[in-house]
Amino acid sequence: MEEDRPAAVLSPFNELSVQELTAVRDFLLSQPELRLVKYDEAGPTDNVLFTVEMLPAAKADMLAHIDGGGPAPPRRAYAVLFLFDHADGAHCLQVEVGPLPAPTYYQPIRHNKQTPDIHIHSRPGSEPEYAGVDALMVEAFQTLDPIIAEVNGGYRYVDCGDKCLTWTDNAPRGIVRSLRKAWFSMMRKVEGQYLHPIGLEFFIDTSGTNSSQWYVDKIFYANRLWNTSQEIAAWYEANNHTTPGFKPWNPETEEDYRFSTFNPRIDTAPHRPPGGRPGPRQFEPAGKRYTVIGKHVNWMGWDLNLGMRSTAGMRLWDVRFNGTRVAYEISLQEASAAYGGDSASSPFQASTFYFDSSWGMGPSHLQLVPGSDCPDTATYFDFAHLWNGHDVRVNTNSACVFELDLGQPLRRHHQHHTRPKFAASMKSYALVVRSISTVYNYDYQWDHVFYTDGTIEVKVQAFGYLQTVRYAGNAYGYPISPDAGGTLHDHVCHWKVDLDVAGQSNSLLRSTIVPEVIEMPWHPTVQSTWGKRVQRTVAETEHNATLLINPNTPTYMTVVNEDKLNSHGHPRGYRIDHKTYTYSLIPDDAWIMQAASFMKYHVAVTARKEDEPTSTTIFDQATPKEPVVRFEDYIDGDSVRKQDLVAWVSAGTWHIPVSEDAPNTPSTAHAVGFVLRPFNYFDEDAALHTREVTIIRKDFSTGEAAVVDTGMVKARDCLPHAGLTAQEAADSFDSPTDDYDE
Repeated sequence: MEEDRPAAVLSPFNELSVQELTAVRDFLLSQPELRLVKYDEAGPTDNVLFTVEMLPAAKADMLAHIDGGGPAPPRRAYAVLFLFDHADGAHCLQVEVGPLPAPTYYQPIRHNKQTPDIHIHSRPGSEPEYAGVDALMVEAFQTLDPIIAEVNGGYRYVDCGDKCLTWTDNAPRGIVRSLRKAWFSMMRKVEGQYLHPIGLEFFIDTSGTNSSQWYVDKIFYANRLWNTSQEIAAWYEANNHTTPGFKPWNPETEEDYRFSTFNPRIDTAPHRPPGGRPGPRQFEPAGKRYTVIGKHVNWMGWDLNLGMRSTAGMRLWDVRFNGTRVAYEISLQEASAAYGGDSASSPFQASTFYFDSSWGMGPSHLQLVPGSDCPDTATYFDFAHLWNGHDVRVNTNSACVFELDLGQPLRRHHQHHTRPKFAASMKSYALVVRSISTVYNYDYQWDHVFYTDGTIEVKVQAFGYLQTVRYAGNAYGYPISPDAGGTLHDHVCHWKVDLDVAGQSNSLLRSTIVPEVIEMPWHPTVQSTWGKRVQRTVAETEHNATLLINPNTPTYMTVVNEDKLNSHGHPRGYRIDHKTYTYSLIPDDAWIMQAASFMKYHVAVTARKEDEPTSTTIFDQATPKEPVVRFEDYIDGDSVRKQDLVAWVSAGTWHIPVSEDAPNTPSTAHAVGFVLRPFNYFDEDAALHTREVTIIRKDFSTGEAAVVDTGMVKARDCLPHAGLTAQEAADSFDSPTDDYDE
């Protein structure tokens, strides 16, 4: 645990501590004009403090401190207030609070690219609001519970005992600011509940500031819409206790629900591994090769600072390689999921489009499972959050760092057909910073991977349960249980990458691979052939600094420093290389794209501005047709030549649910991300500075092969050794393939 390590000197990049979060909360609660109510005592429409997180200092001020030795910028907090009762009318308010740790002021935060007034309907869902929703549910189930229990094997909502129903809600919550409505889907409350929908959905209106006027607008049940629960009851009684077109699956025993659990199926198939023998384990024969001080990590030339926003999750600050800053900030901005579905089968599913930052990706980073989520050798970090509650919550062991043997060479060659004969293979290690968020049904594993050659990989792996509906044999997916199936959806993630390549005066180099005809006058039968070349351009403005990946025009997007050249005379740079990508199938003029325009670009490079801190906000989920931020507005024609630049990067994947997604989507299925690769940044491969290379050379004067000593300490064999050693390989270096030029 983090508390077991020595306390670190306060870093300017640290997220807010428990003491700072508490101080901000208590200070705001003491301001009479805000009329705030303690969160755990608040009703659905009381004024509340919803969340608090660290407000980063201006980059210029931070660099003056960490690079120039100037004073540390004052620590400040970002807070979100829901103000139903206020002199300026009902609205959401973003405020800056400071200085910390003892705040004395708060002031509204205004960004030029954000809507100045945030409607109260744009707020994320909250516990006080859900309490109001629950009251409406209880009222509806006074009529529905007898029917639902009879149809669904005794499961009910009120006074349910051990056979309870629960619900999950979707978004958007109204689309426009004048409305606030969302669908709530009922499911059996069992392990893996998301695979147990019962086909009952409520469309609930929570518009306005008077919760007594909230109501159930529509009910979807038995494949049709109803206006009231009384309508369903009347039909049920008039039709001999049946519902139209509806055949629920009720297992004979509760054990039949186990298809949604992780329990090993060792009674239905040959179990693995034979004899229950454990698999390979990672160990560190000479101790840890990375150091951790607070949230600062150092490994093999890399230095970085970990952070965790309550809204959007993991972020890294001041990432350096060999003492030189490569990136000032790498931060997740958004994780979206857009669903397909038939509104005749499930209005809930058909209308779902999630922006996960609105649901709190930071506090959804829960305790990691040692030895599985992270290897046995990992070091863990705690993060504190004030989100959707009164008390500050510390999520212990919610991120980890570890060194990983990748089990493959970083580079290798075996020269066997000519002299001098040698074999060389460099071991490949990486430092992995990992966190896993669980927002309702989906688990996302967020990895930042640092390699010895100066490469940074950013990737996310989707796990978790599908959001399912009663399967209707439609074109949106496949069944995964007797009566439920998932539907087609995508996952698109968006990151802010503030690269500082050999300084802040950066440009964008586009290198497009184009075909060309190559003359062959020397050939007796053909006069030409097709080849390819690199077409290089340097972007001048933001309008030509975007990329929509096209396989027919492959393009490298590289942030370079035109004034800082490597020894070969080329601008030093870092290339943005996608591992996966999707294309937005939604027309640009669709209303959802007002909030989701970041999905249009795989890369968009803009001049860095303090007024453009994030690509989305937590308010855009509820009212995406009228968002607080339109990312498209950031691309407004500013110069990107020799400027401090930010690359906004999106990556995604499509997911057609299949039976193998039950009970849970595996890690072999859906991973997305991108890689930041050195591009003429060094004079040669930076990994050559590591000693962990095995070189076997043959001495032809003696006919013997020997392993070159690179100065590595001999590993302590803490575990039984298996397989060939390098020396054993050298002893058998003469193989049949080595006899070409004896």
